[in-house]
Amino acid sequence: MGGRALTFVDTSLLWLGSALTALVLLGVWSHGRRRRVLAHFIGGRRALARVARSDLSGLRLGRASLLGLSGICLSLAAAKPYWVEPPAAEPPPVDRIVLAIDVSASMQATDARPTRLARAVAAAHRIVDSAPDQEIGLLVFAGTSYRLAPPTLDHNALAFMLDGVSPTMASAYDPGTLGSVGILDAAALLDSPADSAARIGRRRIVVISDGDDGEPEQALLAAADSVRALGIDLYVVGVGTSRGAGMSLPAGTYQLGGPVTTASGARASSRLDEGALRALANRGGGRYALADADLDLGVLQAEISAPPPLALTPGAAARPAWARYDLPFVLGLAALLLVLLESLLDASLPRLSVARARRVA
Repeated sequence: MGGRALTFVDTSLLWLGSALTALVLLGVWSHGRRRRVLAHFIGGRRALARVARSDLSGLRLGRASLLGLSGICLSLAAAKPYWVEPPAAEPPPVDRIVLAIDVSASMQATDARPTRLARAVAAAHRIVDSAPDQEIGLLVFAGTSYRLAPPTLDHNALAFMLDGVSPTMASAYDPGTLGSVGILDAAALLDSPADSAARIGRRRIVVISDGDDGEPEQALLAAADSVRALGIDLYVVGVGTSRGAGMSLPAGTYQLGGPVTTASGARASSRLDEGALRALANRGGGRYALADADLDLGVLQAEISAPPPLALTPGAAARPAWARYDLPFVLGLAALLLVLLESLLDASLPRLSVARARRVA
């Protein structure tokens, strides 16, 4: 149905109400007939004007109209009318994002203060805050991925999980980085059950890493091709600097932690590989931004958080104000007001006794 239509729950009450209205009008007509007989008995209209303040011989059209309308309103109210609304427009789809944060040993480098991982968590917080209406999930990865939260609209819980991201989330025996594993597992997490039952719109993965990967670049690009084929856009946030810094392993079970050294005993260092990260974002159809470049990161946030275009449903229009009221209540109230007006037809202001005495004289 394209527009609004008035219908009734019980149409049989319309006939009953019509019969009662006719009965009321018949009573009014009968009452008027008796008044006219009384007026004739008194002596006609001129004699009646001297002894009565109302015209007993006149036809009470006002009273009949008011009582008839009140009866019609009551019969309509008893039938319980209501508006049949056109189908509501479907709510816009909800976009999904999965944040994939690198927690490998190289993310402990201090060329981004206080550490690369801390800067990565801060960038993730910015992205979450800029997309309040989107479902966001979270995983961390090193050589293996670790799922922390499926896509959810509960961003307070997600922020709590982000505050707990630390290098010890990865296994002590998993210090390396396999970005392709994080990307593919993030794509699988995008299809996890979510808190809302809304339709899923655009899907995105945001990888936050230093690009110091332990696998060939072609493996990363192949993972980007795989998620792109699924209709998922891949965004990348780089953390660190090109000059690099030394790496450290966190202390964990059966692991003392400390600086990472080479075979010669020198301190091993890690550098931000922006070239690989840019290529990954371009291959995935997204955008690259450096975490320390506020402008670039802001552009990435704006692109991710942009609402989806609204699909207008033909025939869907804003509900008018008059259609929001309960029709039986409005009709019942109208009937009471009509009866009240009818009762006031014969009312008049009291006359002063002096003026009445003068007219008698």
